[in-house]
Amino acid sequence: MALVAPSAPDKNGPTYPSIIALESSSSRITFESSKPSGNPKSMVIQATFTNLSSSNYTDFIFQAAVPKFLQLHLDPASGNSLPAGGNSTMTQTLSVTNSQHGKKSLVMRIRISYNADGKEVLEEGQINHFPRDL
Repeated sequence: MALVAPSAPDKNGPTYPSIIALESSSSRITFESSKPSGNPKSMVIQATFTNLSSSNYTDFIFQAAVPKFLQLHLDPASGNSLPAGGNSTMTQTLSVTNSQHGKKSLVMRIRISYNADGKEVLEEGQINHFPRDL
């Protein structure tokens, strides 16, 4: 996937192209990233979760982990259930501080768990393709 340069800064700082953080036949997680003005070490990521399956998801939980040089804070998700068919989404905001900005890039392991048709499902992955200057 080709990434383009960040757009012109707005009052909140630059925004970056969205990336697909995780995609399977049943789920998609998209990340929209931005940087607050005046703090190059900090970033805000808006995660959007989409249920692509024909089953409703309940007890939906998103988890993320980062290396020790990064600090991660997850705000509460906008809900814990996702209707089937991709017609509705859920969001969650992540705040990240990179103490090694300019030296080490952002990397993240993610995991989602949910119940679908009475079965617990777990999906996980690693994201290594964040924009370089995040």
